[in-house]
Parts: sequence; structure tokens; C-alpha cells
Amino acid sequence: MKSSKLTFLSVALLLIFSMLLTACGGDTATATPASSGTTGAADTPTTAAATGATDATPTTAAATGATDMTPTTAANSGGTATGDKLKIGIDLPLSGGDASVGLPTLNGMKLAIDAANKAGGVTVNGKTYMLEAYQLDDVPPGAQAHDPAQGSKNADTFISDSAVIGMLGPFNSNVARAMMPKLNTAGMCNISPSNTSEKLTKPEYGDTGTLRPTGTVTYFRVATTDDIQGPAMADYAFDKLNLKKIYILDDTEAYGKGIADNFEKEFKTKGGTVLGHDGVPKNTTDYSSIMSKIASQGADSVYYGGTSSNNIPLARKQMAAAGLNVPLLGGDGIVDEEYWKVAGDDAAGSYGTVAAVNVETLPEAKQFITDYNAAGFKEALGSYSGPGYEAANIMIDALKRAKTPDKAGVCQALRETKDFKGVLGTTSFDQNGDTSNKVISVYEVKKDDKGQLGWAFLDQFNFSK
Repeated sequence: MKSSKLTFLSVALLLIFSMLLTACGGDTATATPASSGTTGAADTPTTAAATGATDATPTTAAATGATDMTPTTAANSGGTATGDKLKIGIDLPLSGGDASVGLPTLNGMKLAIDAANKAGGVTVNGKTYMLEAYQLDDVPPGAQAHDPAQGSKNADTFISDSAVIGMLGPFNSNVARAMMPKLNTAGMCNISPSNTSEKLTKPEYGDTGTLRPTGTVTYFRVATTDDIQGPAMADYAFDKLNLKKIYILDDTEAYGKGIADNFEKEFKTKGGTVLGHDGVPKNTTDYSSIMSKIASQGADSVYYGGTSSNNIPLARKQMAAAGLNVPLLGGDGIVDEEYWKVAGDDAAGSYGTVAAVNVETLPEAKQFITDYNAAGFKEALGSYSGPGYEAANIMIDALKRAKTPDKAGVCQALRETKDFKGVLGTTSFDQNGDTSNKVISVYEVKKDDKGQLGWAFLDQFNFSK
């Protein structure tokens, strides 16, 4: 019995000692469970798991290269609707070489969303909502250019967030090809400010069955298409620049190959000679042998279908060394700051088209330009800042007309959009989601009166019926 009593006493003392250690906060850390009464903790990073897209990469202002943006956190991007805030998803290239077009476009979109909020928000069925711009970068971390795979992940993230009522973007046509089937299946509508590949929307090219699996239109755009943009530059080159013998290059992407093919067909129809047409991998940096070959054939110009981020400014720099002192022409993929900054003075004498009106020529865009310049953006007004602003305003207008404050309501209202008056003029969407506003503007790289190099507006042509 004595032994038993001693044993009992020893155990009791050990238990008491252990309890005292715990009360004093010993060496073992205890996990604190998150409160279950909140929908999002401001100090908890947004992860793919939090948004429901397991392969999505969280986007922050630092990752996108836009240092003046509010970082994306669980408190302002992922999760579910708070009841008085709706989100407009934005997919654009916001870092790397493509940032020179993506950021000015984003600025236009944010300007429209901010204006709607300053006006008191948007009222649907008697309830007022504030809007949030929820932007994701489609340039992967550490990369230099847009990536369809990243765009696909971004689509998953937007779809998984019930507060997102629609999406603006993407900027590039090959990213659109990756996103469209997912957005269409989910019933989420998007408006691109800049996609130009005609194959995205027109059934006669045979791709809409894949891109539009439900058979219902959910994709819209305010830029016109490359079956207009490519031929417009061919006409300008032949008729205005008096170019007759051209060599064509493209970056092998959906946009670049498509616009180059359209240019080639029209240039030949005009009576011009196409000396050759080569696809050049987008990671090419040494164009010396290609340019020497082109020079040996007596070309009076080079047309490039593709984007500046796929290294064509380097090709422009290498043309003179190859004895090729001729103009380089391209589509809207090269009409950006990246092109002339990388090519330097060698960029002078290059020509490019943009698949939208130059807003600086329209009286109805004067207030937008004033507001943009007063907003304090780090980036100057870009070729697609106006279309970005227009796309956002059309989305906001659709929300105002929607019967329900959700993606289904917005989609139905977008399909009914007709004669929208904005900074691009008057816009309606046809049965394929294409804009009725078909204008091509032409630019040249030259120095201004102050000696500053840049793209200067030359002319524009209206192909609207």
C-alpha cells in the first residue's frame, strides 16, 4: 500500500508540474485556428487553394510590375462576394516586355471603374454595388511575354470567384484561344480591347466550335479583326509608301501568323511581289543571317507579323548591319514603347497599324484624355488605353442594364448592346461578338520637335459598313 501511495503521489506531482509548465507557455507552440466567422483575413495571402484554382499563381502588384497598384490579397480579390461589392476580372500582360502595352491598357480600364465608383457605384434591382478591378498578369513570373498557359490559369481563378461578374481582356489572341473555351463553358463573358485574330469569332474559319463549346456567344471585342488590319497595311504600303517587293516574317503565334498571311494575300492582289515568308521562333535574338538573306534578294521592305516582346526590335537593329536600309512594317503588335526603346534610333522609319481609332482625333474622347493625364499614371496614354476604357465602360453599362447582378445577367445585357456611345465613337456587337466600329489607324516611328523618338500618328481608315 505504501508503494502504491508513493506511486500515486509521484504521478500527481508530475501532472501538476506539467500543467504549470503549460500555463507558463512552455516550448511547444500551439496552432491557433482561424476564425470561422469571416470570409477573408486581410493578413492571409491569397493562394490557389483559397480561390479554388489549384494551379493558379497569386498575383500581386510587385509581380505585375505596376508598383502603384494595391497588392492583391485575400481581402480584396479571392473568395466570395461580400454582398455590396462586385468584381470585374482583368487579364493583361502586366510585366516583362509586354508591360509597355498592358499597363496603359489597364490604366484605361481602371479609370472607367474608378469613375463608376466615384459616381456612387452601380445599381441593379434597387441595390447599389461598388466595383473592384481584379487584375491578373498573363506573363508568368520571371518571363518576358504573354503566355496562353498563364491566361488559362487566370481564367480558372476568375471562374472560381463568385464575385467576378465578367472579365476584361485578354490583350493577345493566342491567350484568348486558351481562355475562351473555359470562360464560355462557365458562362462568363469577356470583352477584349485588342484581340484581332478573325478566327476567334468568325465561324467560316472553323474554330468557333472549339472556342465556343456551348454555342452561345460570351466573347466580345472592341478592336477590329486582322482580315481588315493586315490588308489595310498592304494597301498603305503599296499605294502610299510605293513599296513593291517585300519579305514577310512572323513569330509563328496565332496573331502574328494570321496578320502576316492577311497582309501577304492583299499585297499580292495589289500586284506586289512577296519574295518570301518565314516563321521565326519567338525566342530568336540573332537575325543577322535572316536579314542578309533578305537583303540579297533586293527587298524594298520587311513586314513582320508578331509582337515586340518576341524580339522583332532586335531584328530592326540588325537590319542596317546587313545592308538592309528599308522600312519595317507591322501590325499593332509592334506599336508600343518596347519597340522603339529596344531598337533605339534604328526604329525610325518603321510603320505600324492599330486595329482601333486614334482617340486623340475624336471630340468625344477629349474628356477621357484629360482625365487620363490627370490621374497620375506612370505610363503615358497608349494605343489601347482608349479601347481599354471603352471595354470597361461597356461592361459597366451592361451591368447597369442587367436583370441580375451576376455573370448571367451581364452576359445577356452584353448580347443586347447596341449603339453604345463612347470614346471610340458608336459601338454595337454583331452575332459573333465583333464590333461594328471597324477603324484602322497608321503610325510611323519618328522624332518629334523635341527630338524624342516615338510612334507618330499618320492616318486612319474606316471600314465600317
